[in-house]
Amino acid sequence: MKHMEPYQPELTIGELVEGTREALDFEVLAGAAGMGRTISQPRVQKPGLALAGFMEYLHHGRVQILGNSEITFLREKPDQERAAIIHRLIAHDVSCFAITKGLQPPAELLRDAQEAGIPILRTRIVSSTAIYALGSFLEDQLAPVMQVHGVLLDILGVGTLILGASGIGKSECALDLIVRGHRLVSDDLVVLRRRGDVLAGTSPQLTRYHMELRGIGIINVRDIFGIAAVRRTKDVDLVVNLDIWKKDKVYDRLGIDDRSHELLGVSLDYVEMPVAPGRNLAVLVEVTARNQLLKRKGHNPARELARRLDRQLAEGGKLVTEEDE
Repeated sequence: MKHMEPYQPELTIGELVEGTREALDFEVLAGAAGMGRTISQPRVQKPGLALAGFMEYLHHGRVQILGNSEITFLREKPDQERAAIIHRLIAHDVSCFAITKGLQPPAELLRDAQEAGIPILRTRIVSSTAIYALGSFLEDQLAPVMQVHGVLLDILGVGTLILGASGIGKSECALDLIVRGHRLVSDDLVVLRRRGDVLAGTSPQLTRYHMELRGIGIINVRDIFGIAAVRRTKDVDLVVNLDIWKKDKVYDRLGIDDRSHELLGVSLDYVEMPVAPGRNLAVLVEVTARNQLLKRKGHNPARELARRLDRQLAEGGKLVTEEDE
C-alpha cells in the first residue's frame, strides 16, 4: 500500500483573518503588507517571557497574543526601554500579533510592525475567549494531513477505508455498498487529517461526491442516489485492504489476532481481504464492518469460539454435537 507523504499545512495571516471573521472580527492596525506571512503552529503564545527579555521562549510560526497584561507591561516602561523591547520583539520576525479586548497598542509597536511588514490584528474579544477560538480554528486548519488512494465509506457508522492496487475493484465494491444503503465520503483520493488520536477523512472539494467507474465514466453519487448516500467527512475506524488472491499466501482464517495499520501515527483496525472470482466483496466488507461493531461492544466471535473449544477439550476431549445433546 503506497501512500502520499504526510505534510504539515500552513495558513496565511489573510486566511486567518477571513476564517475567524465571524468569531473574532479582526481589524488590521498595521503591517498589512505582511498578510501573506504564514502560521505553522496551532498553539498560540502570550509572549510575556519574551517581553521580559527571554527571547529564546519566543516561538516562530505562532500567533502572538497581546492582552491586557502585556499591553499594560509595555505602557508602564519608560519610552526608551519600551522602544528597545518592541525592537527586539519585531526583530524575531514573528508571524503576527493579535491584540485582544480592543486595546490600543503602543505607537512604537505599530510603527515598527508597519516597517517590518508584520501584521497587527485587533479584536474586541477578551483574551481567554480569543485564545480558545483561535486554538480551535488553528487546530482544525493546521492538523497534520496526508492523502491516500482509496475509498472511504460510512458503513453502519463505521468509517471504512478501502485500499488496494489500482484496478482491483475498490470503486465497484464501494458502489455495491452504496446501493446497499451505505454512504460515500470519498472515492479515489481520501484526505486524512489527524486531530488528537482521531483520524478524520474527507474528499478533495473538486471531486466531492463523484466516483470513477471503468466502462461508465464519472458519476455524481449525490445526484443519482440522493443526499442520504453521501457525507462530507467521517472518522476512520477500519482499514480494509483488497489483495489479489495468491495461492501460496497464508490468509487469516480465524480472526483471533487483531491486526492494525498506522496512518499519521494513529493505529487503526486492519483486515486484509483476498480478491478472487466469485467473492462478493461488498457483502464481505459490510460483514467486516458489522463485526467491528460487535467488537466495540466487547464481543469477538472468533475468540469466544476458541474459548468454548478450549473449555470443551479441557473437560473431556470430545466435541459435543447437537445429536449428542
